[in-house]
Amino acid sequence: MISQQLIPIVGPEQVLPLSETCLLSAPEQIFDADKLPSHIVFPRTQAELAAVIATANQQQWRLLICGQASKLHWGGLTQQIDLVVCTQFLNHVVAHATGDLTVTVEAGLSLATLQSQLAEFKQYVALDPAYPETATLGGLIATRDGGSLRHRYGSLRDMCLGITLIRADGQSTKAGGRVVKNVAGYDLMKLMTGAFGTLGVIAEVTLRLYPTPEVSTTVLLSGSEAEITELTRTLLRSTLTPTAVDLLSASALQTCSIEGELGLAVRFQSLEESVVAQCDRIRQFAPGLSSFTVTADQDTDFWQQLTHQFWQSPQPSVLMCKFGVLPAQAPRLLAQFADYCRQQQITCLGRIHAGSGTGMLRLEHEGIGNDPTPAVEWVRELRSHCQNAQGFLTVLEAPPTLKRKLDLWGYAGNTLASMQKLKQQFDPYNILNPDRFVGGI
Repeated sequence: MISQQLIPIVGPEQVLPLSETCLLSAPEQIFDADKLPSHIVFPRTQAELAAVIATANQQQWRLLICGQASKLHWGGLTQQIDLVVCTQFLNHVVAHATGDLTVTVEAGLSLATLQSQLAEFKQYVALDPAYPETATLGGLIATRDGGSLRHRYGSLRDMCLGITLIRADGQSTKAGGRVVKNVAGYDLMKLMTGAFGTLGVIAEVTLRLYPTPEVSTTVLLSGSEAEITELTRTLLRSTLTPTAVDLLSASALQTCSIEGELGLAVRFQSLEESVVAQCDRIRQFAPGLSSFTVTADQDTDFWQQLTHQFWQSPQPSVLMCKFGVLPAQAPRLLAQFADYCRQQQITCLGRIHAGSGTGMLRLEHEGIGNDPTPAVEWVRELRSHCQNAQGFLTVLEAPPTLKRKLDLWGYAGNTLASMQKLKQQFDPYNILNPDRFVGGI
């Protein structure tokens, strides 16, 4: 039995029948099979993790890797999994160089816990992902989930200075280092970021930190598509230094009790004098638009509530998509989404990070969970809007019946063969998170 081979590695208390844990509360959102894995293992050290992966490789067990399982329902349904490997006990801060503004942590540590510890030193990781209370650092890198702060601080790939991963054969490999100027192994770190755990198991990561800003204030503006498009263009060309610039659909604005075809949420975080001056300047850019200022004492709550509107627990009537277009096309795309969803009587929340052109789309319709056929056509139509704007649309969350009928990734590029070759080189027995990524990788 699997458990008998794992107990000598991690101890009997760290190998449990899957039925005795509530970590995977909705297995139908993850597994495309009636047969579920029998056990889940909780390695407590990187050495134990490596030994578990090496044993799985020798036995050719198919593994599902997770931390707090907050994003296991993203991506493709996986089949014939033999064992779940949970890294949540790899949750230690290995090193914190306060003067160098870097931190090295194990992959199972939650972002919320790390932020709480860093707050004592007036530092933080500039990330605001989905499910921020439970998301782990390993999971964030595996899914490349960064959030709105990317506008000022760059993507997860920019923040990741070093990484330790366990290969499919159980060997430990390192790339990068613990200092900001170290660029060794940068390509390997980029490769792991967004690979959904299909190329290796992230064990440890070194991240760049930033000082906690003195003041944080948001200006929320609303108006017509043309007005918001012009304002966004002006802002992005200006010398202002917002940390987040998000375009919001009309329905997303309504949840903030604000009317308008489109909205623009602009967040400033700096010294108080700078924040006040920049908030005044952004309002001067568009004196005819409605504006509302989220004051410093409410700013964090505003962005947390905005994130929660999109990322809630999986529901049978909800479809969650990630998409991207050229930034100049972003306002028009949100308007096209809204028009189409209104015609189909779909509740639609849209949000785009204006600087990068990446965004989220939350679709809700009672028919999604009952009859997936119309939803397949909805996705195709919305994806065509993105592709016409030189972009993409990926389905992250959907009922299992719909996932089985959809091409979740909609990848139309020419590098799939290269990705499959990399998968074969990194994981020849296809044991790491099979079926979760593009092309069934």
